[in-house]
Amino acid sequence: MSSSKMISFDRLLDSLRLTPRHRLVAFSDMWAEIFLWCFMTSIIVHMIASIVSIISLRDHKIGRWYSLLIISAGIITPIIPSAITSALLAAIFYAASVEMKPFFCFVLGVGQSTVIILFSFLRILATL
Repeated sequence: MSSSKMISFDRLLDSLRLTPRHRLVAFSDMWAEIFLWCFMTSIIVHMIASIVSIISLRDHKIGRWYSLLIISAGIITPIIPSAITSALLAAIFYAASVEMKPFFCFVLGVGQSTVIILFSFLRILATL
């Protein structure tokens, strides 16, 4: 494995541990960290939803496979919207020449997922 791949893997682990050993001043670094947290939060929320659906629909003939749809929706659906909003947030901070901390990337990523979940629930309630 090359050293650049090791460095990026180490930076990924640092991001998950929220250790501020590296500076986030480049657009790509900011975008990657915000997107990482948004994507990971979305996967965790959809995993919890799929576990609930497995438990509640385990006796249903077709409904037990619904959890696979929930998992795939948790992986595929947030890729484009969260990539775009993460890029917009990173562009704002990059244009302002602000150095970001990994914890602030965590807050922005989890905040994006929270807003997406909130709008999803509001959209469902509006159709009832």
